[in-house]
Amino acid sequence: MREVYYSRKGLRGFFFGLIFLFLLTPYPAAAYHGEDKKPVRSFSDPLREAGENLVDVIPSDASYFFGSIGRDVIDLFKLPTEENEITVKDVLAGTVLVGAIPATIFGLDNPIRRNVRNMNDGTASALNYVGLGTTVGSLGLVYGWGVLSRNDDARHVALTGVEGIGMASLANLGLKFAFGRRRPSEGDGPRAFFKGGDSFPSAQSTIAFAAATALSEGFNNRWWAAVPAYSFALMTGIGRMGKDAHWASDVLTSSLIGVGTTELLFYLHRKREWSTSSLMITPMVMDRGVAGAVLSFSW
Repeated sequence: MREVYYSRKGLRGFFFGLIFLFLLTPYPAAAYHGEDKKPVRSFSDPLREAGENLVDVIPSDASYFFGSIGRDVIDLFKLPTEENEITVKDVLAGTVLVGAIPATIFGLDNPIRRNVRNMNDGTASALNYVGLGTTVGSLGLVYGWGVLSRNDDARHVALTGVEGIGMASLANLGLKFAFGRRRPSEGDGPRAFFKGGDSFPSAQSTIAFAAATALSEGFNNRWWAAVPAYSFALMTGIGRMGKDAHWASDVLTSSLIGVGTTELLFYLHRKREWSTSSLMITPMVMDRGVAGAVLSFSW
């Protein structure tokens, strides 16, 4: 089998180049043509404006973030008691996803490990850190753009992603403690559960997939945003397997936790926005010049 090695320096250069591109792309051109010429903006102007905007948006963002956490916890407890439209398709999809975990443990963990365990350590580290850094860093760029442009939606997407990372990480810690699976490098095999280990699931992969889900949702799950986001998240998982730190089923479970938790938060937030009640009074002129009004109430 031919082994492909990636340049660690090249991947690092690509990563920082990508960030540099994202930083410069939103900025308007500094040169103007015609009679109405405007002064050329220096590179520090957007940074200064971002600092001024940040001071203004921090209180509202803090209120949104911590308020969302409180409401989300309440809504999570209420969710089982509410009427939810669950179709046969949803049940089948959930069964397949959850059933894939034991199928991977018993059928694929060892073969996949045999193919990735000999990966160059530098390559594995590069995949791990580039994947994790790009997903989380891009979430930070979305928030930064929201601050610079005073775009509430962009900042709320990033903040929901941060909340998703936090809640998914807590679920991850609980599963690690409950299942106690040994790592591949410890030599006990893929079925070594309840032995005080901390392999199942992968914490870094969970963070990467939670961040990728927020990025995808922020762009309405369009393929040109979803494919790169989830690809970088998968890179994190492959890097962790390449370092012989996790089984394939660990990464699979992490992806389900990260994606599922963050998608659930977006669902709860949209549900609250849609259910917000409003009262509208519209003035109108009726027949024969009689003035009146129309009262409408939505909830």
